Amino acid sequence: MEIRSAYLKAPWQTEIRRVSMPEEPPAKEVLIRVEACGICGSDLFAAESKAKEWQSFGHEVAGVIEKLGPGCDGLQVGQKVVLESSSFCGQCEVCRNGRVDLCRSAPHFWGRPALGFSEYMTVPACCVVPYEGLSPEVACLAEPAGVSLDMVKTAGIELGSRVCIIGPGPIGLMAIPLALRSGAVQVVCIGRSGNSKRLEVAKELGAEVLVVNGPLSGRTDLHKKFDRVLTTAPAHFLGDALPLLAFGGIISYIGFGASGDEKIELDVNDFHVRKLQLRASYASPGIYLPMVLEYMKAGVIPGDKIISHVLELDQMEEAMRLCSKEKETTLKIVIRP
Repeated sequence: MEIRSAYLKAPWQTEIRRVSMPEEPPAKEVLIRVEACGICGSDLFAAESKAKEWQSFGHEVAGVIEKLGPGCDGLQVGQKVVLESSSFCGQCEVCRNGRVDLCRSAPHFWGRPALGFSEYMTVPACCVVPYEGLSPEVACLAEPAGVSLDMVKTAGIELGSRVCIIGPGPIGLMAIPLALRSGAVQVVCIGRSGNSKRLEVAKELGAEVLVVNGPLSGRTDLHKKFDRVLTTAPAHFLGDALPLLAFGGIISYIGFGASGDEKIELDVNDFHVRKLQLRASYASPGIYLPMVLEYMKAGVIPGDKIISHVLELDQMEEAMRLCSKEKETTLKIVIRP
């Protein structure tokens, strides 16, 4: 069958193509009718510089099962589902040792002609997570919410932790209630003056907000104040954030270096004698979706506060313009095919 699918290419080019896909999914795969897909920061990174050639995109997906290939036990046509951006195989050595978060062996849906910004897509059955009780627009936040939870878990927040979150984007904002429920007694969210709308949401989610326009290294009043620092900001903030850590503190970082900021300087003596840790949170496999779906249903993660725009597939060019040119008023954009 022929469907519409969005493609992108750097810098900031998008187009809607008509692509062909099989009428029937192969074994252990599922045909999904996409109902909603969120634009991720990694999509913006690709649109800005990474995507040298045209590519399909979109992985924050909520949809409905249209057809099942052979061997898709436990799934039913008509089920509402969200998608893990990648899963785990359950058979390899790391899975059998209880570290499914380190599995690199499971099938995934990346690189296919139609991804989340399409009318339909086929995906491995292992990536499918049924849900109910949420709108598709909110449900598609399950994937980035799982990323946020991975960042919080990677930080190892304990009862009584003082936490700082740098970067009030969707991942950082969703980390606020998760950090509080992990035992944090204080959560401070740092953003720039142009982030007023995002910082307002951060305050509503329970964080103290702080506007910092200059280098964090110059804010000596914040130095050694936090047990955990979670950063979703550009990579150069990592070195800047280290002085914020108290003795024995941990930084949990998620993101890609872009625009030449892939490297940071590190005072190794200070890092060593203060017993600091830098931990990368890279949510691949993309797990924890059932947990965050429950958090969203309970209102712990209020999706309606995270979503700023809901647009149609034909408005993809406008959506990307909003993300690149109007960051002050744009938080999370969800596309409905």
